[in-house]
Amino acid sequence: MSDIALAVDLRASVAGQSDREITLQYALENSTGGRIYAFDLPLYFDSKGATKLAETAAYVFLDGERTARIVRGILAPPMFMSVSRRPPIVASAIESGASKSGTIKLALPLSEANPYFPTQECDPKSARPIARLLLQIGWVEHRQNTVTAKAVIDAKELVRLTGGWGAPLQRVAQAEVAVRDVGLCPYSGQFDRAQLRQ
Repeated sequence: MSDIALAVDLRASVAGQSDREITLQYALENSTGGRIYAFDLPLYFDSKGATKLAETAAYVFLDGERTARIVRGILAPPMFMSVSRRPPIVASAIESGASKSGTIKLALPLSEANPYFPTQECDPKSARPIARLLLQIGWVEHRQNTVTAKAVIDAKELVRLTGGWGAPLQRVAQAEVAVRDVGLCPYSGQFDRAQLRQ
């Protein structure tokens, strides 16, 4: 792992849990010496095709026997499907020495979720026990060829990255959180448990 990747620290914890929901809080701290952009703002299209911000959402994947991977970042579309339209790439700008906190709220039992697949109902009887959450957030450092613009979505001013900014597309910060009384319903049918694009 490069020195710059080690200079971004992600910390996470369970802030609350009920029979119906689990809430995670996280802080992404930038010690790189320059600005970074965190891809921690999931977007989606509503029923009318408008771009919306899913402030407390995340993608969810089963990862091994008892781990759920909770993801915010840039996911590649599955190789076996054609995607005609994708939301813009927006990010949180975090200056050197600063941190960005966030909240993720997920219904229990967890259901696998990928932005390129429709949601499925979760039968609690089919849920697999989960002992660990692996939170992953994509980010990239500001580079000479980084081009940004302002984007306003749901009345919030965001940073939009346009064009290409070189490789890697994003780096990944991650944190592990132990959990109890959490189940996960695996997706039924063809599904892509995507890794964050790098």
